[in-house]
Amino acid sequence: MGRRRAEKLATRAEQLEILLALLAAAPIDDGAVLDLGVGSGLVAEAVLDRLPDARLVGIDFSEPMLELARRRLAHFGSRSVLVRGDLANLGGLELPRLPYRAAFSVQTLHHLSGDEWAAAVNWTANVVEPEGLIVVVDRVQVAEPLFQDWAVIWSRIDSRVPETYAEHLDELAAGGDRPTRLHDQIRWLEEAGLEGDCLHLYGNRAVLVARRPN
Repeated sequence: MGRRRAEKLATRAEQLEILLALLAAAPIDDGAVLDLGVGSGLVAEAVLDRLPDARLVGIDFSEPMLELARRRLAHFGSRSVLVRGDLANLGGLELPRLPYRAAFSVQTLHHLSGDEWAAAVNWTANVVEPEGLIVVVDRVQVAEPLFQDWAVIWSRIDSRVPETYAEHLDELAAGGDRPTRLHDQIRWLEEAGLEGDCLHLYGNRAVLVARRPN
């Protein structure tokens, strides 16, 4: 799926608004929000606009993307901090010492394997403060037996739907995407000690919301 076409999908815009609403309703105040996969900073900019008292720390592995984010977020000054790090191996990453009251990831974790996804969530669970909010907006895997049913649903918002499961897998591979099953993701949240569930789903695009218990 091309970047421009994906950005025009109604569900993408709706799920971004859900993320922003969840963050705005959380008691973040002048605390920090962690962005796992900040990319060009497009979502981070919207978050900082919505949370005028908060700081944001964005992680990304790509230096060109981080440079784009630096330019986009420069007007926020010290409220924005960018860190180069690999989401597939976060164990040794050092973050600024801030009270992280929320963390989120948008359309990024589907590039990870299942073990890496679980490890990234476990690491994040240890970064956020007790009662901290974690939101993952991302793709989930479509099971082959349900592919045609998914296609019926997805065609309501996207005129170009793969005709076969093999074509769907080819599109994923071309984008370096490795989405995992929704029920596995919920299990990994629970194994990280979080209370989490899927609170919004359209086709294969999910919003998972979790809290770190007090």
